[in-house]
Amino acid sequence: MIFRLRFIHLFVLSALSTSALAEPIPKEAQFLISKVHVAASKKDTDTLKKLMVTEFVWSFGGDGDSEQAIQAWKADTSLLKKLYHVTGRDCFEKADHSIECPKNAGTNYRAGFKKTTEGWRMFYFVGGD
Repeated sequence: MIFRLRFIHLFVLSALSTSALAEPIPKEAQFLISKVHVAASKKDTDTLKKLMVTEFVWSFGGDGDSEQAIQAWKADTSLLKKLYHVTGRDCFEKADHSIECPKNAGTNYRAGFKKTTEGWRMFYFVGGD
């Protein structure tokens, strides 16, 4: 019983110290993610396009272009609901300093954000692998 309590205590301390060491997402990135979230909820593709890089990845094997992504989202607005959903969940900073929403998405839908010369922009929204 004592061993079990010590193990639980060590596990909790380890989890707390790991989360305390995690770097917060930059405020500028948080602001952009929030703008994407609101625009997706309103199906405001004009605003979304302004928040994306031109070489946008929206389909594996498809062309990487923000205009094509916008056209696909207009044709299938359920994708905007998915974008709204993923940008409303916790995000994390990846090793390359880009931000992905949500955490632990695996091959489910996820959105990526990176800092560019024009500020933070969304550079992918994909599902699958």
